[in-house]
Amino acid sequence: MKKLVKLFLAMFTMLLLTSCANEMVKDTKKLFTDTSAKYNNIVATFVTTQGEIEFYLYPEAAPITVANFINLAKRGFYDETKVTRAVENFVVQAGDPTGTGTGGPGYTIPDEFVEWLDFYQYGMLAMANAGPNTGGSQFFFTLYPADWLNGLHTIFGEIKSEADFQKIRKLEVGDVIKEVKFTGDVDLILSLNKYQVEAWNERLDQVYPNLKKYPIVDPTPEQIKAYQAELDRIFTRDDKKNSAKFEYPIPKLIRAVGNMFQNKKEVVE
Repeated sequence: MKKLVKLFLAMFTMLLLTSCANEMVKDTKKLFTDTSAKYNNIVATFVTTQGEIEFYLYPEAAPITVANFINLAKRGFYDETKVTRAVENFVVQAGDPTGTGTGGPGYTIPDEFVEWLDFYQYGMLAMANAGPNTGGSQFFFTLYPADWLNGLHTIFGEIKSEADFQKIRKLEVGDVIKEVKFTGDVDLILSLNKYQVEAWNERLDQVYPNLKKYPIVDPTPEQIKAYQAELDRIFTRDDKKNSAKFEYPIPKLIRAVGNMFQNKKEVVE
């Protein structure tokens, strides 16, 4: 009899744990569905002499910077450019077509800072500059936490995986970025910033007349509305308005878990 009771209790406990686990999965899935990034889910792939290195881009944090970066890449600005600076346990810098470490696109862009993105972790993608609001085309990857850079350099991306970080660590001065590719709706990001992108392109065509052309289309009212709705859902939710303890979602985690659920859904379908 005691064995039967123990068996029953064990079975009941397993059912209870399974039920709780299923509820936790449902709650987690709902959380990341509610805060998932669809239009902001952009991945940049740097094709280098050390292999392909993937970064999540954060247009929700730095829309101007990301649009500028995408436009330069799409026009071939970064093709066959070299790493111009590599400091052990600090940064790897690139993005200068002249290879001197002093070149740029012929214009500057403003800094963009948000309170939920910082240099307290390694593997961040940020803009190099010569002072406030002087970013252009050069960027750097961080190899170590560098909190003293907070508020000085615009962060607009983050490594996708540890494997990507290990490839960054191998980059040296002279290594080549063959091209930058993207997944995600980069055309929407460009279209949302169309007038600014067109102004950049006018200057680019003067300084670098042999760059590739890349068309920029007008966004539809529906696209603008959907994009803004995503930003509101993620960053201006009711709990932010009603609680002083609101915590911003972690962008890398949102993308990683959101993509995982999406991939599982596609497999099932």
